[in-house]
Amino acid sequence: MTQEGEVPEVRSDPPAVRRRRRRWLYWVGGILLTMLVVVGAAIAILIRRAEPMLRAALIDNLQKRFHARVELDDMHLSIVDGFQVEAQGLRIWLPTELTGASASAPRKPSPSDGNRSTKRPTATPSTLIASDTPITPELNAALNSWRTEPWIVVSKMRFHASWRIYPGKPIEISVIHVEGVQVLLPPKEDRPHLSLSGDGSASQAASTSEAGQSTPAAAQNQASTANQASSSLFQLPRIAIGRIECNDALLEVERTQEPGKKLKMPLDFRVRRATLIPDGHGGPVAYDIQLINAKPVGLVNTTGHFGPWVPGDPGALPVGGSYQFDHADLGTIHGIAGTLSSSGQYTGTLRRIDVNGQTQTPNFRLERITLDTGVPLNTRFHAIVDGTNGDVWLQPVDAVLGHTHIVAQGKVVRADNPDGQGHGHDILLDVTVDRGRIEDILDISANREEPFMTGNLTLGKTRLHLPPGKDKVMDKLSLDGDFHISQARFSDANMQGKIEELSLRGQGKPKEVKSTNPTSILSDMQGHFKLGGGMLQLPDLVYQVPGAEIVAQGVYGFNGGTLKFEGDARLEASLSQVVGGWKGFFLKPADRWLRKNGAGTDVPIHVDGTRKHPKFGVDFSRLGKTEDSASSSQATN
Repeated sequence: MTQEGEVPEVRSDPPAVRRRRRRWLYWVGGILLTMLVVVGAAIAILIRRAEPMLRAALIDNLQKRFHARVELDDMHLSIVDGFQVEAQGLRIWLPTELTGASASAPRKPSPSDGNRSTKRPTATPSTLIASDTPITPELNAALNSWRTEPWIVVSKMRFHASWRIYPGKPIEISVIHVEGVQVLLPPKEDRPHLSLSGDGSASQAASTSEAGQSTPAAAQNQASTANQASSSLFQLPRIAIGRIECNDALLEVERTQEPGKKLKMPLDFRVRRATLIPDGHGGPVAYDIQLINAKPVGLVNTTGHFGPWVPGDPGALPVGGSYQFDHADLGTIHGIAGTLSSSGQYTGTLRRIDVNGQTQTPNFRLERITLDTGVPLNTRFHAIVDGTNGDVWLQPVDAVLGHTHIVAQGKVVRADNPDGQGHGHDILLDVTVDRGRIEDILDISANREEPFMTGNLTLGKTRLHLPPGKDKVMDKLSLDGDFHISQARFSDANMQGKIEELSLRGQGKPKEVKSTNPTSILSDMQGHFKLGGGMLQLPDLVYQVPGAEIVAQGVYGFNGGTLKFEGDARLEASLSQVVGGWKGFFLKPADRWLRKNGAGTDVPIHVDGTRKHPKFGVDFSRLGKTEDSASSSQATN
């Protein structure tokens, strides 16, 4: 026993015991380290075996989906903090049915070509050609590179999955990040050849080279991955994807080149961001996409869903959602100008999409008009769109142009140009205006602050036809219908002064000609009209002002404002009252001679010159003749 205040003696193990203990710890540590090395090596071997299996499974799945040749440069798997997977250099080619089609369509390189994962064949000289170079058959063949390029390129995709994997349960991936996506679509004429029905085309396409012939490297690569997938005892579990995110993608649409014409740039749709959310059961895929539209150029935001995919019939793909189209530059469309915004909803299938929407264009005008002019255009519409070729059926469009209410119904469909060179859109509409202002129509086509006429406008059922072609809109636009303009006033003082004088003299008030405000005289006109080739034909124009009526026929030219009309001026007053004063007294004997066709005075007239400088004259060869005798005389001549 120890006494109080004494320190207990600490006994230490003998040296031999301590050596045996250290030796045991070394062995345990060595065994644990060896086990860790073995486990690490096993995991590394498993990862190395899993990487080609995952790569082969991905390639096989994509080949079955697209029925085309698929390549993937690399895939890496890491198990740090769960499963990390990264794939690089994914390329999917067009199906063989399309690349082997006889139609030929060269492509114009876009600025994004330098970012493509695959380079063009060195024989293609497209990067050295100016955009205004005419297309020759030799150049056409040299630029025909879209058939040999992959139509989908993905630079990189990566995702993370948890370690927790349960039997019978899918591997859950919360998000897949995709970078550097580029999609190349053929011209519209060649897309009908694109068949995804399969029937063995997948294996055939997968073993073909860019020229459509088998290459040993490609065949060996595909055979190797297929054997690994089929011979492995390790079966990959099902994968459930939460969402797919993609930024800064490019959809490039090729355009058919016309022999002898300038080289056409492809249409580029640049996707700023895209989020896809599968439902996990093979049903519709939800999406949220923001992109820059190619034509007209503007920002589009759309959300909705598509799918499931219909094998063998891409046009039957179900779609639905809503969109917002902002700050679209209509100047990128030949013939018109303005800034458009639109929103709406759509549903149906890709071949038949029902769209309900509205548009706002505060400065709608024709392309040749200056920026400080234009008329507000607001529309509501119901349309049926064929997403496979761009055809549109309007059913109907309810529009307000300035103060003019317009209802239009018809179609905008793809058609051949009149010269047989290339394609465009054929617009055919039935248009009615139940209330409107003539100045709204004139303001979109007149390069001046004030239109040459104001007044109320109504149109009966009018047929509008705008065929495809490179001509200006006013040169190829045709209209055929009935119109009525009431309370019309001419902005040109000279023209309005002539109208004022006609009205007062027709009422037998020649003394008031110089004392009356000419703007107080309002005109009324109606009749049938035909517009075509920049010329307005009025075969049965009836023009009325207080005291006078003019029945005429003729042509007005929009380009130069030319006038060429002839008809009859029918006045309420007699000729002596029209002239007045002492001159009128001496003309009294002629009153009876010119009083015909129910008028106090009927004078055959003609109008020539321009709208700024009209020239009025009397057709003396028809003086004193009634309508029946004038018609008989014209028939005899």
